[in-house]
Amino acid sequence: MNFHQAILQYDGTDRQGFQHSDGTQTIQSDINQSLQTILKGEFTTRAASRTDKGVHALAQVIKISAEDTFTLEQLNTALPSHIRCLSISPCTADFIPSIDQRTKEYGYLFSNTANERFIANVPHELNIDLMQTCIAMLKGTNDFKNFWSIGGVSNTTIREILACDLSVINPQDFMKDTLFTTDTTSCWQFRIHGTGFLKHMVRHLVGALWEVGSGRLSVDEFSKLLHGELKPQRPWKKADPKGLFLVKVHYL
Repeated sequence: MNFHQAILQYDGTDRQGFQHSDGTQTIQSDINQSLQTILKGEFTTRAASRTDKGVHALAQVIKISAEDTFTLEQLNTALPSHIRCLSISPCTADFIPSIDQRTKEYGYLFSNTANERFIANVPHELNIDLMQTCIAMLKGTNDFKNFWSIGGVSNTTIREILACDLSVINPQDFMKDTLFTTDTTSCWQFRIHGTGFLKHMVRHLVGALWEVGSGRLSVDEFSKLLHGELKPQRPWKKADPKGLFLVKVHYL
């Protein structure tokens, strides 16, 4: 058996997330179907992150365990246009992408002027200063019990955020030399880097921050949601998945 670590980039717009599921179109299903065309023996694929429906990746890490060998060129020729393999390298048999990772980094792109395939739209002005105040609260170790979709599998809702910021970027630079494209030259990027994330956590955080920026949720209310008791209802909707990118998975 041969073991490979592959770095993949993909547009998740038209897929039901990464994880294979019978009867649905997923990124993993696309990868497996492509591998079937170039491999004769048995193989398995395993990912570092089960990105959700509509979410993209700049650098997803997967382990391919296969009886046969293959090249980067062969894989990219077989993959559909919305998936690209950036690199393949040997790995050990006991490497588990989702377990051995140390941290993950996400980026969320949005604008109140642009509304594109990879940039979410907020149809109103935002008070960025108020949003920045709330973003500063996220750094460190916090209980994100009010900022995830209950039903996700997790032993604890406590997570450590190593870095978190909101800045104006040129998305064309963000997407340079990738399979993503945009006509927009300026948007906001919410960047968050942590040791782990809960189901829909980044999208819940962005949705809540938009409520703060629009004045419908105060900074004090945001703080109580982060530091207080579990609330049965959240006064926001999850942000559109199209703006969310898995940027990088970090290992030792």
